[in-house]
Amino acid sequence: MELQSVSDRRDHQLVNSLLETVGQLLQDVYSCVVHMDHQGILLSWSKSNERLFGYTAENVVGKMRLPQLFSNPAEGEAIIEALKEQNQAERTTELCRATGATFPARVLFAHSCQDGHYVGVLTDISDKEQTRENINYLRVYLDTVLAISGDAIITADLDGVIMMFNEGAERIFRLPGLEALGEDMFQLLFTPEEIPTIKRQLRETGHIRDRESKITFSDGEEVFLEISISKTRDAQGREAALIAIIRDITTRKRLEEERLQNERVQQEMRIARGVQLTMLPDRPPKIDGLDIAARIEFCADIGGDLFDFSRPRSGKLGVSIGDVSAHGVGPAIVMSSAKAMINTLEQYTEDPEHMLFLLNNLLERTTEDDRFITMFYALIDLNDRMMEYVNAGHDPPIIYRPTQGVFEELQSTGLALGILPGERFRMGPLVRFNTGDLLLLTTDGIWEAANPDGEAFGKKRIYDILRESHEAPCQAILDEIFRRVQEFCRGLPAKDDQTAVLFKFL
Repeated sequence: MELQSVSDRRDHQLVNSLLETVGQLLQDVYSCVVHMDHQGILLSWSKSNERLFGYTAENVVGKMRLPQLFSNPAEGEAIIEALKEQNQAERTTELCRATGATFPARVLFAHSCQDGHYVGVLTDISDKEQTRENINYLRVYLDTVLAISGDAIITADLDGVIMMFNEGAERIFRLPGLEALGEDMFQLLFTPEEIPTIKRQLRETGHIRDRESKITFSDGEEVFLEISISKTRDAQGREAALIAIIRDITTRKRLEEERLQNERVQQEMRIARGVQLTMLPDRPPKIDGLDIAARIEFCADIGGDLFDFSRPRSGKLGVSIGDVSAHGVGPAIVMSSAKAMINTLEQYTEDPEHMLFLLNNLLERTTEDDRFITMFYALIDLNDRMMEYVNAGHDPPIIYRPTQGVFEELQSTGLALGILPGERFRMGPLVRFNTGDLLLLTTDGIWEAANPDGEAFGKKRIYDILRESHEAPCQAILDEIFRRVQEFCRGLPAKDDQTAVLFKFL
């Protein structure tokens, strides 16, 4: 702490010494030096300041803020904000004396060598001849401030031959100042293709403002720069030299690139999600004697769950639900492919065993080795309420028969799809439904959903909801299941897609 205090005192002494020197330099012109902190509180007040404004030091130091010197205080606040963002600010404005009289002034500020502090020169420009002389003094002062700033500062003659190379420039360009002297500033800052344009702009306007450039070092590292170049003039008003202020903006550029990349990915995800949602049924089919509801919640923008309804040529109701391993773009593509394959295969066979045999072979050849799909596929004869099904490693569907108060689960009858070519799948036992019976198909994202304590929602809670709500419409039952899952997880985001399809036989 003591060492830090000593360092701070030295920085403060350096600033005061600089202010005193510049104050003496400007004592014969209508200018004064202002030293303030990041909040705009004035920290010093010399005789030059007293002459220009009429305030005494005891009335100003630590008591007044920069905006109070402005006829319009908002302009003073704008200077402070510009300094925080750019470390430099320049403005022609109206300043106000202690008597209330105003005068036109040129205000020029830069970051000082002490963190969070700024130094500026305020110049009365009422007299044009005096103004010209003052500006020359200001350039001398600004050169002094910039020489010790954190930015890279390069001074060159009008042809671009480097005459001064500060420490900030040495850090950015990995080049000792002595070696840089006499080199071509334009070749250091810009590509050969850019140089003619830069020189033409300097001839026509006298300055370059915030131009971005990229340099590549011999080791392949790329550095992005923001460059401003201005011409200086001598006491006779003739063009004398070039001053370049260079800032390393590599971190900012990379953050911008990451942001743009994220925006592109998010846009692509939104498009993919829209495409995926169009492949899912808009709504369950309306069938006499059946109440059907379905709901799906993806844990990411797109997911790997699927469900579908179909009506093969026999008139039976086809229903499928599946879960692709993992979630995200890859599983979503597999899911979309599987759904398209099912729709095609149903035109050729209504045998669930043969259907999944063909589907398994197709998926095994077209998906990556680490991708597989669990799937339940069934055909329901709507006339006699009989269901035949194959369960390829999927979460067992639940049947609730409220008249008997019993639950049944339709266990797996084969491996998941896409693992072994030529795998045969067997049909499960025929299932007959009675009036009031419920058939619930889910993916494991529902009952495996966990709360902050790591406890899973579990199937018992699903049984309880079916038992309590079996007389309600199917959509209301599903909404209650999802509501209780969310309530159970207490705000934790879902780690897997959650899908449910519910049938009630009326």
